[in-house]
Amino acid sequence: MLRASPLPLAALLLLAGCGGNPGPGERAGRSVDRAAERTGGALGNAARETGAALDRAGNWVGERVDPGRR
Repeated sequence: MLRASPLPLAALLLLAGCGGNPGPGERAGRSVDRAAERTGGALGNAARETGAALDRAGNWVGERVDPGRR
């Protein structure tokens, strides 16, 4: 079985910003994450609104084609 040396693990933890104050790279990464969440939320809202508008348009057309259906 392979054993991992603690030295590379410690180096990875330091590079990842674990412990201590966040470095500029970590702060920038968090900023990008927040922007992506906002953009994703906006895209989701736009998709929902577009779907609702298409549904309403389909209902309007369906009402014109077959007035008694539901």
